[in-house]
Amino acid sequence: MSRAPLSPGLIIIAMTTLIAVSAGVILWLSASTPWLGVGLVPRDGLVVLEGPAWGLAAGTEILSISAADGTRHTIEAQDLLAEPDSLPTYAAINALYDRQQALFDLIGEPVIAIKVRTDAGLQTLDIAPAPRPLSSLPGSFWIQFVTGITSALIAFWVWSLRPRLLAPTLFALSGLGVLMVTLSSAYYAHRGLALPADAFRVLMLINHFGILAFSSGMIGLFLVYPRRLVHPRWLWLVPALLGPPFVLDSLQILIEAGHYYLLVMAITLTIMALIVAQYWATRRHPDERAVLGWLGLSVAIAIGSFALMSVTPALLGYDTPLSQHYAAGGIIIIYLGLALGLRRYRLFELGHWAYRILFYMLGVFALIALDAALLVGLGVGEAPALALSLLLIGLIYLPLRDWVWRRFFAPRHIEEHELFSAAMAVAFAPSRVDSARRWRDLLARLFDPLQAVDHTNDLNAPSVSEDGLTMTLPAVAGAPGLRLSHPFGGRGLFQPGHLALAADLVTLTERAEESRQAYMRGVGEERRRMARDLHDDVGARLLTGLHTADERTRPTLQAALSDIRAIVSGLAGEEAELDRVLAQIRHEAARRLEAAEIALDWPLVDALGVAADIRIDYRAHKALTSATREIVSNVIRHSGADTLTVALECTPENLVLRFADNGRGLPATALAGETTGYGLRNLRQRLADLGGSVAFGRTSGTTITLALPLHLAEPPEPGVNFPHSAVDLPS
Repeated sequence: MSRAPLSPGLIIIAMTTLIAVSAGVILWLSASTPWLGVGLVPRDGLVVLEGPAWGLAAGTEILSISAADGTRHTIEAQDLLAEPDSLPTYAAINALYDRQQALFDLIGEPVIAIKVRTDAGLQTLDIAPAPRPLSSLPGSFWIQFVTGITSALIAFWVWSLRPRLLAPTLFALSGLGVLMVTLSSAYYAHRGLALPADAFRVLMLINHFGILAFSSGMIGLFLVYPRRLVHPRWLWLVPALLGPPFVLDSLQILIEAGHYYLLVMAITLTIMALIVAQYWATRRHPDERAVLGWLGLSVAIAIGSFALMSVTPALLGYDTPLSQHYAAGGIIIIYLGLALGLRRYRLFELGHWAYRILFYMLGVFALIALDAALLVGLGVGEAPALALSLLLIGLIYLPLRDWVWRRFFAPRHIEEHELFSAAMAVAFAPSRVDSARRWRDLLARLFDPLQAVDHTNDLNAPSVSEDGLTMTLPAVAGAPGLRLSHPFGGRGLFQPGHLALAADLVTLTERAEESRQAYMRGVGEERRRMARDLHDDVGARLLTGLHTADERTRPTLQAALSDIRAIVSGLAGEEAELDRVLAQIRHEAARRLEAAEIALDWPLVDALGVAADIRIDYRAHKALTSATREIVSNVIRHSGADTLTVALECTPENLVLRFADNGRGLPATALAGETTGYGLRNLRQRLADLGGSVAFGRTSGTTITLALPLHLAEPPEPGVNFPHSAVDLPS
C-alpha cells in the first residue's frame, strides 16, 4: 500500500522551518562570539584597523594581544584568513586552527591588552571584548546569508510542487548544499578575529559537505534534465565518485590540501561539459532546448563567475579580484533561473533573452581575461592594458558577437515597408484562392513551421501556446485560421517578437482587405453603370439598326448584340449556361463557314447533357467565343480547307474542344509555338490566363485543341505541411 505524498504546503512549512532554524543559529553564533569592537583587515602581511577606532586612525597596526596572567600572542595577517582550505598544506591549516583556539581563549577574558604601533610609537590599550551587534556585520556576510536562504527557499519551493520527480529533487539537493556552504562560510569568514578550533573544523566540514551536495545535485540534474543522458539508476555514481575526495580531504589523508581547488575546478568543468552535452541532445527538441537555454545559462554564469573570479586565481597563486563571499552571491542566479526553467514558465520569452545575456557575459569575461593576460603575462601597465583590451573587444568581439547573433539566434525580421507590401500583395491577389496561397507562403517565409493545420477557433488575434511550440492565427485573406507548429524547421520557438510580428501582419492584411473590398464595391458599381449604359444605349441603337438592316448587315448586328449581352452579363457578374454558350458559338461558326463555302462537322448531342448543368463566368465565356472566332477566321483565310470538324469533350471539371481542318496546315514554326502572328499569340495567352492550354497539331491539315478548366482550384486541404524554407529575410 503506497503512502500518499506530502502536500506542497507541509513540505514548504518543514523546509522553511529548517531554513529559519539554520539562519537563526548562524545569527545567534555571530552575535555571541566575542568581538573586539573594531574591524580588522590584513594589509601587506600585517593586521591593521579597518577604520578609526579606540581613538586611533585607520590603518594602525595591531601587534599582539595579552591576558592579565601574562599570556601573549602576536597577531598575524593569516589569523584573518577567510578560507582555511586555500592554504597549501594540512600542516598550515592545523597551525591556523591552533592559533585560532589560542586567540579565542584570550578574547574570552574580561579585559585584554592590545599592543599597537602608531606614528608616535608603540602603545598598549586595555579593551573589554563584548558580543558583536548584528549591525556591525559587513555586506559580504549579508550577501552570503541572503544567497543561501533565497536559493534554498526557491529550490525547496520547486521540489514541493514536484516532490516525486527526479529533476526537482536533485534541484532541492543542490539548494540544500548552497544553504550549508553559504551560512557556514558567512559565519567563520566574518568571525571578527577567532573561533574555537573544534567549531572551526565542524564548520569547514559542513561547508565541504554542502559543496558535495551542491555538486552532486547539479551534475545529476544535467544528467537527466532536460534530456535524459543516463538512466537514473546510474546517478548513484555521482556521489560515489565525488564523496571519497571530500571525505579524504576532511580526514586530511592521502591527498594534499592544495588539491581542494583542483577538485572544485574539475566539478565546474564537468557541469559545463554536461550543459554542452545537453545542448547537443536537445538539438531536435526546441521546447527542451529553450529550457536548457535559460537553465544552462543561469548555471554557466553563476559557477563560471565564481570559477573565474575566485577559484582560478587561487589555483594560479594570484590574489582573487573578487572575494569568494561576494562571488558566491552569484549563485542566486542559478536558483532564480532554474526555478523558471524547471517550472517552464513562459519560456518562449526567456529563451530569446538567454542568448543575449550570454553574449554580454562572454564580453565581460573576455575583457577581464584579456586585461589580466596583458597585465600579468606581458607586464603592460594598468591603463594601457585596459585601453588595449577595450579596443580589441570593440574591434573583434563585438562584430563577431553581432554576426553570430544574426546568423544563428536572431529572430527573422522584416522591415516595415516589406511588411506593408506583403500585406497588400496578400489582400490584392487576383482571387481568394491566390490570396490564401500568398498568405500561407508569407507565413512559411517568416516562420518556416514544420506544419500548418487549419483550425476553426474563433480568434481575433494571434496567440502562442505550448511554451512557444505553436502559434494560432485567425482567419485572414480568404484562408482559414491556421495553427503553425515547430517554427524555423523545428529548431526554435515562437518568441514575443514573432507574436508581435504576426499580430501586425494580421492587422495590416485585414486593413488592406477592407480597402480591397471598398475598392471592389466601387469597381462593381462602375461596372453596373457601364452595363446599364451598354444595354440601354448601345444595345438599343443596335436593335433599332437590326430591324432596318439588309440581309448582309443583319448577321453582323446580331453578332454585335450577342457580344454586348455577354459583356453586360460579365460586367454584372452573371454566369451563363455552358450549353447555351456552346450553342451560340456553334451557330456563329456555322454561319460564317457557310458563307465561305466550308462545311462544319460539329455534333453537340453527346456533350449537351453534361454541359446543361454547368455555368461559367464571363471570362470563360469570352475566352471560348474569342478562341473559336480566331480559329474559324484562320480556317477561312489561310487553310484552303473545305471542311472543319469539331469534337467536344465535357466533364464537370474540364472542357476540351478539338478543331481539325483538311487544309494545307500550319508551318513548323507555328506548331513549335514560335509564331509571330498576333492572333495565335493572343489565343495562347487568353487560355493560359484561365489555367487552360492550346495545342497545335498536324494531320491532313491543322489540329488545334483547346483545354479549359471550368472551375478554379480549391484551397489546400487541412493539414498541409509547409516545405522546409531556407529563405532568409533581410535583417
